[in-house]
Amino acid sequence: MPNALFVEIEARQSTTEEIRDFLEQALAKAQGEPDTRDWYAIRFDESHFGIFDTFDGAMGRIKHIAGAIGRGLVIKTVTSLHGMPHVSMSEIVAAIVPDPNAVPTVGTYVEIETRLGAGRDFGEALVKARENAASEADTLAWYALRTAKNGYAVFDTFPHEEARAAHLHGIAHNGVMEAINRFVDTPVVFRRFDIIASKQSGWIGISSAEQQVHSEQPVRVGPKTA
Repeated sequence: MPNALFVEIEARQSTTEEIRDFLEQALAKAQGEPDTRDWYAIRFDESHFGIFDTFDGAMGRIKHIAGAIGRGLVIKTVTSLHGMPHVSMSEIVAAIVPDPNAVPTVGTYVEIETRLGAGRDFGEALVKARENAASEADTLAWYALRTAKNGYAVFDTFPHEEARAAHLHGIAHNGVMEAINRFVDTPVVFRRFDIIASKQSGWIGISSAEQQVHSEQPVRVGPKTA
């Protein structure tokens, strides 16, 4: 089952560039993890950072958490971070995986909690939104994530700010917003980020189309042409 991991990190005021450097240098370690499909080190603002990565099974995620980057974060928690990192594990509901040669520089991360009982309907709306996102030439990667029974998130990347702005006025984003208006009562958390470093495998060899995130909802994972 394809899944993802999102780790939010807050640096102490005096260690922001130290954490940035740590994340930039962590790319080499991520590249050495064959089970880590895609890996992004991101920065929301001066002191808030994150890591988003994807896997085609739970074992890959476990190995990554126990690996060199995870161990390094444990040390940084003691020496350089403001509190513990916040970890969110999720299942991939639908995705556009990037070309390995794509160069993303910016992205958005949206956290959504549907009203009770509306999770399945909202998930189906995200699956439909994938088709619209695939039509956007400069949407390099797009992941719809199921974080809890009624919890979802969308993570996407772009080559430059103009592409991100176009996406936020485009049909895919508008479709997600329509679903939010129908199935969500609580505030949505919408955040922009810059990308510090990234690994993109293209998910070569993965066959996720027939796997199930949960009963009655198929996974849609693939390049734009899938």
